[in-house]
This record gives sequence, C-alpha cells and structure tokens, in this order.
Amino acid sequence: MTLPQNGCETWEKRLFNAFASPVDCPWGRADGKNGESSVLVPFFPGRVSPKLLFLRRSANLRHHAGEICFPGGMREERDYGPLSTALRETEEETGIVPSLVRPVGIIDPEFAAVSTVRIIPVVALVEGFDQNKLKLSPGEIDGACFADVESLPSNPVSKTVMLRGILHEYPEYRLDNGWMIWGVTARILRRVLARLKGGES
Repeated sequence: MTLPQNGCETWEKRLFNAFASPVDCPWGRADGKNGESSVLVPFFPGRVSPKLLFLRRSANLRHHAGEICFPGGMREERDYGPLSTALRETEEETGIVPSLVRPVGIIDPEFAAVSTVRIIPVVALVEGFDQNKLKLSPGEIDGACFADVESLPSNPVSKTVMLRGILHEYPEYRLDNGWMIWGVTARILRRVLARLKGGES
C-alpha cells in the first residue's frame, strides 16, 4: 500500500479525511445473545509511513487464544459507547492513556465468525507515546508489533473457511516478524486500508 510521501502532515490529513468525524454514540440495550465489543485501530507516526499496532493474545485465553488483534474488548456496563470501550481496553492492554489518543472515525461493525461477537472498529491517531514503553496486560497479551502501513499489501491473499455450514471469506496479512493476521482483524484492516486509498465509500 502506498501513501503520499510529502511527510507526516500529508498522511495525517488523508487519514482524517478518509473517515467520518467520530461520535461516541451510546451502546444500545444488550440483547443477551450476541456480545458487543469495540477495538482501536491505532495509527502512530513513523519515519517512512504511519505505523499500526497489533497485539498477540495469550495462548491461555479461552477465546481467540494466540490470535493477532487490535487493542480492544467487550463492552462493560460503565462504558458510554464504543469509543469509551476501545479507549478503556487499550489502556488496560497496552498502557496507552486516552489523553494521547485522537479519535479519527468509527466504521461499521464486523462480526467474529466463531463467537458471533459484534465488533465496532474505532480508528485513531496516537500521539506523544513512546513506542518502547508499552505495558502489556499480563495473562491477556503476550506480544506487540508495530507495522509500517507501507509494508501491508494492497491486495492481500484471500482465504475461505466453512463454519456451521456458512462459507466465510477473509484476507491474510503476514507481518515482517512472521505474525499472520486473519479473520475479523484482517477484514477490519482491509476496510481501513481501502478507505485510506479511496477504495471504499
């Protein structure tokens, strides 16, 4: 994927132009069947291109163990809306405080194929954070990786899987450290990158 090469200000402007202004609408009433969550899609300034932060979930977790994901998690009763949930979970998982996060936009939800959880992605820019000072949540997150947006392919490999008689499609992205992004995280990533390139309305 290629972004403009005229410096940090240019890609930041493109980022904010690509997404609607974020509004933290309140969570609706939980239906008691399918869980709801939100994730932060966190962009960081980089020397060549912006970077995205990905986390690796602990292998000991009950759900989605060992998977590569964005910071985020399930809504809690105290959360006002998806933005509140994403900021709270990001601080818990990485130590990045909300005051360093500039929300850029909220995009339409995705659904996890296995758990059927509804996931609302919140795109954001993180400023003034030392990327060497992540504080990963013990027992929940066992790794982190910053990936240059330029290193992510515009046309990722597409895979399919059959679950409960339904065929699901998802892209795959392999990071420079060998991590594989697939499933709902990869679908969110594909949509975000398409917005930046002007390929999605």
